[in-house]
Parts: sequence; structure tokens; C-alpha cells
Amino acid sequence: RGVRPTTRSVLVFEVVSVCLILVLMGVISWRLSAGTAPGGQRWSGAVFALPPGTGLSALTLAATSGFLAFAGFESAGSLGEESVAPTRMIPRAIITAVAFGAVFYVACIVVQTLGFGTGAAGVSAFRHSQAPLGELARRYVGSPLAALLDLGAVLSALGAGLGGVTVAARMMFAFGRDGLAARRLGAVSAATGVPRRALAAEMLIGLVLLTAFRLAGTPALNVFFYLATIGTLSLLVMYILTNVAAARHLGRRSPVQLVPAVAGVLIAGFVLYHNVWPVPPVPYQFLPYLVLGWLLAGLVLTAVISRSGPAPGR
Repeated sequence: RGVRPTTRSVLVFEVVSVCLILVLMGVISWRLSAGTAPGGQRWSGAVFALPPGTGLSALTLAATSGFLAFAGFESAGSLGEESVAPTRMIPRAIITAVAFGAVFYVACIVVQTLGFGTGAAGVSAFRHSQAPLGELARRYVGSPLAALLDLGAVLSALGAGLGGVTVAARMMFAFGRDGLAARRLGAVSAATGVPRRALAAEMLIGLVLLTAFRLAGTPALNVFFYLATIGTLSLLVMYILTNVAAARHLGRRSPVQLVPAVAGVLIAGFVLYHNVWPVPPVPYQFLPYLVLGWLLAGLVLTAVISRSGPAPGR
């Protein structure tokens, strides 16, 4: 129906989910402080200590989850052409998302870890839980809040899906409009301004992928991690290239401004390296090759279009 109802819907879904999570976090924190947690857990600094024997490769591989948690803030840039005062609103949206996520995600994971317990049994329960917030809600509050959190998770997933579809459809629309893809993808609805054909193509791709996983009998959680790993590896490459571009641009103004860009390249590159080496277990060991093939296809396509196709924007 248009970008305005989509963005408002995503915002409402996420606000509801965050509020429900905050209620659970408050209850868990209160019971930890009062010493009435189900397993006798209390506040402990052990949540910030690495278990003995944890290697650097394991730590950096786990950092993928951290990157995945933050992934998506850059999607605000895809709406630059449709936002009011984009040079002010897009940076504000990106900074707000990163700042809020930094506080909320860390606080949430700390409370969840302490809620399950930092002992071997608690860590194992957290590790094997497919819905940790719902399980904690049942332990600390009761089934009604657990059901609401499950609903919140569904709404949050729907919001994430809407966000992904919105970004992908706008990217395909831009490619079609600029002659980098089929021109038909560059058409928009006269009534809503939505790139309908690009949107239909994106939805069809998602439907085919999920149907194929379903027919293959792949568990839902594995589907999430397969696609999320592919997305995270791709994002890491994108973060590296973005920081390289920023270094080239900012370095002309002042060498001091090179520091954050270079640091970004090193951090993202380090995590990317340790996600492909040591070689992860099957089937994750094949996913980097899939991402590499996708990137190489993009490079080849770019080279072909730059030589024979029309210039962007014409």
C-alpha cells in the first residue's frame, strides 16, 4: 500500500515486541534481586566472563550473532528518495537504531543469560532453547506472558520481513529504472508509488526459497540460520567496502578521519576471516562459497553493463 503504512506497521510491531520484552526483563531483574528466581539465580558478573577454553575462533564465530542483531540499520538508506529531508532523517534513523540497539541488545542478552543461570545447566538450557524469551516468561511469570511474547516474536519477524522486502524491492526498482536490470522492474503504481513488479519478484523469490526448504524437510530454525549466515557474510563484505569508500572520501578532508574507517575495515575483516577459517561445520562450510559466487556474479555483471549498458540515471 505504500512506504508510509509499511514503515508505520514495522514501527508498531517492533514497539509492541520491545515493550513485552521490557516487561519480562523487569520481572526477571526484580526476582534476581529478591532472590526468588526459579533456580536460585542472582545477579552475577559471571555473564561477562568467557568460559575456560573458549578460543578466539569460537568467539569471533559467535560475533556473527552480534552482527546479525545490528544488521538492518543501513536499510534506512534505501528510502532516501521517499523520505522528507533525507539528508537529515536518514542519518538520524541510522544513528538512533544503532544507539538503541547497543543498549537494548546487551541488556536483553545479559538478563536472559542470568535468567537461565550461568552454570552448566543454565547455559545448556539457553543454548538449546528455540524460544528463550517465551521459556523464561513461563518460568518467571506464567503462560499468558509467554503467549504474548510468542505473538510479539511473530510480529517482530513480520516486521523484519516487511523491512527486507521493502529494501529489496526498492533496490530492484532502482536497477530497473537505471537500466542495470529489466526496465519493467522500474515501473511504479500510479496510486501508491510502490514498485509493484519489483515487489512481486522479491516476494516470489522468498516464496520459492521457503517452499523449497519446506519440501526438503529443513527445520525452521535451520532455515533461519542458513539464510541469516548468508546475509551476515554478505553484510560483512558490504561493511568492509563501505568503510573503504568512507576512507577514500574522508581521507581527503583530514587524515584523522581515516581512523574510524580503517578500524571498521579491520574489525569487519577480522570477523569475516574467522567465519570462514577455521572451516565451519557442514553445511555452513559451503555458505561462504555461495556468497563468493554471488559477489563474483555481481562483479561480472557490473563489468558487462559498464561496457555495453546505459549509464545509471539515463
